[in-house]
Amino acid sequence: MTVDDLRRAPLLAGLTDEQLDALAAIAQPVLLPGAATIFRQGDPAEAFYLLAEGSVKVFKAFRDGRTATIRHVRTGETFGESVLFNDSYPAGAQTMEESRLYRLRSDDFRRLMLAEPELGLRIIAAMAHLLVMLNQRVEELLLPVPARLARFLLDLCSEQGSSTQCHLAIAKQELAARLGTVPETLSRTLNRFVRGGLIAVDGNTFEVLNRPALERLAQQ
Repeated sequence: MTVDDLRRAPLLAGLTDEQLDALAAIAQPVLLPGAATIFRQGDPAEAFYLLAEGSVKVFKAFRDGRTATIRHVRTGETFGESVLFNDSYPAGAQTMEESRLYRLRSDDFRRLMLAEPELGLRIIAAMAHLLVMLNQRVEELLLPVPARLARFLLDLCSEQGSSTQCHLAIAKQELAARLGTVPETLSRTLNRFVRGGLIAVDGNTFEVLNRPALERLAQQ
């Protein structure tokens, strides 16, 4: 049910039933297969989205053909919110598996924000959080690839509640895009980490063997 999906979204937690009903009235359900384009970088900005089920990546395309994944959207999160303030999408978005979304037209949402100012405040708070995250991503992309990979692995282990082991839920090609590099460079860096005794790799499972050395590398 649309209202139940909206209620589970952290951005909308605490809204009244009346506010959720008003939001549900403008939320258009969308079901997409994996690897489907949701919007392209530079497309006219018409709507933003809430992810109810599945997974989505938001990525930046560069002139040389490379792409860098900005974020992986989690269930209950919104993405594309910049359409409320911009005329075009500054990045692209694509499903990573079959996904169920809600499409919220920017014009409809602006009218709803005028009637429900609390929604506007929540969107501003969400965008402020995204701005902090984007600043961190820019800083990361200025680091050497080994430092980016070391940071990613340490953060992933922490997110999964471990200091020494983590499982990668995405393909290594997607990890390369997340790190702003190419698969060949990622493979060489992983092999360097393994040969240096920093990590062990078994399929998509990583074991940190020398955490202090990995932490030092992450700060370079």
